[in-house]
Amino acid sequence: MKIDNLHIEKDYKNTGNWKNADDEFNKFFRFKDGKGIKNMGGFRLKSKIDISNANHIDFAFCVVVTNFKDKEWPDLIDKESGTFVYYGDNKIPGNPIDQTPLGGNKFLEKIFNDLHEDRRKLIPPVLCFESLKIGDKAFMKFLGLAAPGGNKLSAEEDLTGIWKLKDGNRFQNYRSIFTILDEAKVNKLWLEDIVSGLLPIDSVHCPKRWKEWVNTGLYRALEAKKEISIRLDKDQKPINNEEELNLNLLKNELNDREFEFAALEIVKYLSPNFKDLTVTPKAKDQGRDVMGKYYLGHSDHKVSLDVSVEAKFWKGNIGVKPLMRLISRLKDSDIGIFITSSSFSTQIQKEIADDDRPIILICGIDIIRILKRQGLSNESDFKNWIESIKQKTTS
Repeated sequence: MKIDNLHIEKDYKNTGNWKNADDEFNKFFRFKDGKGIKNMGGFRLKSKIDISNANHIDFAFCVVVTNFKDKEWPDLIDKESGTFVYYGDNKIPGNPIDQTPLGGNKFLEKIFNDLHEDRRKLIPPVLCFESLKIGDKAFMKFLGLAAPGGNKLSAEEDLTGIWKLKDGNRFQNYRSIFTILDEAKVNKLWLEDIVSGLLPIDSVHCPKRWKEWVNTGLYRALEAKKEISIRLDKDQKPINNEEELNLNLLKNELNDREFEFAALEIVKYLSPNFKDLTVTPKAKDQGRDVMGKYYLGHSDHKVSLDVSVEAKFWKGNIGVKPLMRLISRLKDSDIGIFITSSSFSTQIQKEIADDDRPIILICGIDIIRILKRQGLSNESDFKNWIESIKQKTTS
């Protein structure tokens, strides 16, 4: 069956061979030049029709593939915001960050450099897929059309080098952030035009949101509204051995004061808009363990909201009374954040939701997953992070 469009969230059969009658994924990516894309690896570059081999400098488009299962390099898609976090291909020691065999990191350097230099029209489209198994069959789920960067991300935030330690050797890999654009489908004819040598925006089949992003720099993300849900105690528990190990390390290695410094770091990871964060003196915290600002606006005009953070290094369930202390100190325009190593009762979650209070609740397992998105997932990296918190406490 001929497929004319890629549709968001649709699974495409992947046999690894475009000649197989059951194959959909590889068959879609066969073009008039008689060639397709690689069927292995995370970065799959497609050459233009007049170039014999795709490379990181001059190619038509790129398919990126993830299975979201790499514990060392945890790719992530946030479907609420349309954000896609993708790690490069320098995942073992031995090569400089930009000298990987498949050239994936060189590709990231090129497109993000073009982004930062306002050369968006030269950036090739990125098509994101999740590889998965359904029964004994392999599929590729189309996650969307992605543009590098995001509306509120600086050049220092959208592509960053992450250090890792493996077998006693330090090395770096890239952590990149893309925005999934608000396009329900991608037309094969658009890709054919690009392969033939047209710039993406010069094709009559160019998606509206891609053209808008190229011309204005505005990202129209594919967002999905999430209903506020009340999490039961079991929903705030680890779901695998890695999460359980790291949560136990957090609880066993830090003390009350160190947890307050850890809370400051966690807030930083939530958004780059949280700034001017400080841990309050122990004797003068007035019920706020960390204070800071949240900035809104643009480069020439910003406003700030006060941020108050309560950090409770507890083992028991957090109920109404501890939250009331934070709530009583918030003014109308303040943001409250309650961070705990344990969990929250359903009662306090319901009260905050019903009253529409501007309070963010972060339980122990939330901390572990926030850190994982920063590349802190294995035991060694996690212990190093804990040690860095201890050093901040004593400095």
